[in-house]
Amino acid sequence: MDETSTNLSLPYLQAAQAQKHLTHNAALEKLDLIVQLSVQSYSQNTPPLTPQEGQVWAVGPAPVNDWAGQAGALAAYANGGWLFLAPQTGWRATLETEIRVWDGAAWVAPDLPDLQNVPGVGVNTSYDSTNKLAVAAAATLMTHDGAGHQLKVNKAASGDTASLVFQTGFSGRAEMGTLGDDSFGVKVSPDGTAWTTALSVDAATNATTVAQLLLGTALSPAQGGTGVANDVAATLTRVGHHAVTLTTTAATSLTLPIAGTLATRDGTETLGNKTLSAPVINTGVTGTAVTQSAVDTTAGRLLKTGDAGVLGATAPTISDLDAFLYGGLATNGANSGATGLPAAYSGMAIQYMPASVGSGAQFAVRANGADATEAFVRNRGSSVFGAWARLLHTRNLSGAVSQSGGVPTGAVMEYGSNANGKYVRLANGVQLCWHTLSLGAPTANGAGTRAAPFYTNSADWSLPAAFAAAPKFMGLACQGAPAPIGDRIFNISYATLTTTAVTYIRAHRASSGTDATAVAADVFALGLWF
Repeated sequence: MDETSTNLSLPYLQAAQAQKHLTHNAALEKLDLIVQLSVQSYSQNTPPLTPQEGQVWAVGPAPVNDWAGQAGALAAYANGGWLFLAPQTGWRATLETEIRVWDGAAWVAPDLPDLQNVPGVGVNTSYDSTNKLAVAAAATLMTHDGAGHQLKVNKAASGDTASLVFQTGFSGRAEMGTLGDDSFGVKVSPDGTAWTTALSVDAATNATTVAQLLLGTALSPAQGGTGVANDVAATLTRVGHHAVTLTTTAATSLTLPIAGTLATRDGTETLGNKTLSAPVINTGVTGTAVTQSAVDTTAGRLLKTGDAGVLGATAPTISDLDAFLYGGLATNGANSGATGLPAAYSGMAIQYMPASVGSGAQFAVRANGADATEAFVRNRGSSVFGAWARLLHTRNLSGAVSQSGGVPTGAVMEYGSNANGKYVRLANGVQLCWHTLSLGAPTANGAGTRAAPFYTNSADWSLPAAFAAAPKFMGLACQGAPAPIGDRIFNISYATLTTTAVTYIRAHRASSGTDATAVAADVFALGLWF
């Protein structure tokens, strides 16, 4: 026969055993510790300094001191010493109100029912296949967790219903929500079967439709009313200084009389076929039917004088030409750094002419200098502005030419002269220089033979305007005195050609004539200035 029990390892009494009370008491001691097991910690590695008799600790994975080598055991303080018990899988222990189970390796929380995707919940009542959440109570509270709180009723598609239904004896009497579409509606029913839409708010237009509005007691004008009760006949009468009678002839129709008198503050106007005849308005029109500011672009509003720069002393000031996309006039004022300017000018007059959505043309004219008028234009396509183009006119056709990155920024043509000659510059980069040089007698050098023809002394020409690269050079020479034509044929030569000068220019006689009249040479240089 075994000496201990199978599950709790309690010692058995043996036959003819002496002092059987010791074995019996040891078994009782174990039972006293294990039954209704309560621990001081579920995982402690260091023995307490002052344990109390009967206290039990669940030893952790790395015990020390008196608990060394007892990892996972139950350490019980009994009779002034430590008693170690090995827990069995499935034992339960409590720590105050917390309960855990030994799974063979650690003390773990017991499995609880899964609260996700439960089939239904009933609070003080039972749920069913339709009402998955059922509550029977005098009131149901849903409060905030921080700031506000939303109660959301979601539906799958616009044609479905998302609503709150109010019932009497489980029979519907009122319902509100999105009822078969995305507009908000309120329906009522006397019996839960026949339903009437009392109120509807269109989701797209915010238009509100009321089935019937009854004012049993008249509200005075001082109270914001008409002074007359609105009855089922749907006749609304306004009494006082502005009497008007409106009668509905159908659910959505309002009819005015074909002929009658419309009372106004300053007189009367005649209604003829619902048209006002020769109305006279003596004061400025105000309200949302007219533009509210100089840059109001609301569709359908009437344009007041001065708005959009029309017939006003000044145009509205803008700081971003790229955002000026409505027809009208504007100015950048003193802001010479406004976004989208063609040049850093203040006081520019600006106009935009839209052609269609995303396209149009914009003009900008410098308007603060009579002698420095400059005009620019740019197009807009696919909602993007192109580059500004400078317009030509009589004030900028001729003048100083300039360029930036190969794009002309000044006049079309520039003319100048100095002691070195004259020049013409064109905006496309072409430059022409010319001058007349006196080269002296054609017989100053040479022998007048084929091998050693006569030629003049040399002269250097400093160009009147510099080129970007060495230009092309050409010269023509003649004598002032009349002579046979064959004696006045010359060839022009030079030594070096740079961007600023031509050196050693000479005239060579093409004959053996000895006429020594001085030679005048017309010289030309053609090239690019940028």
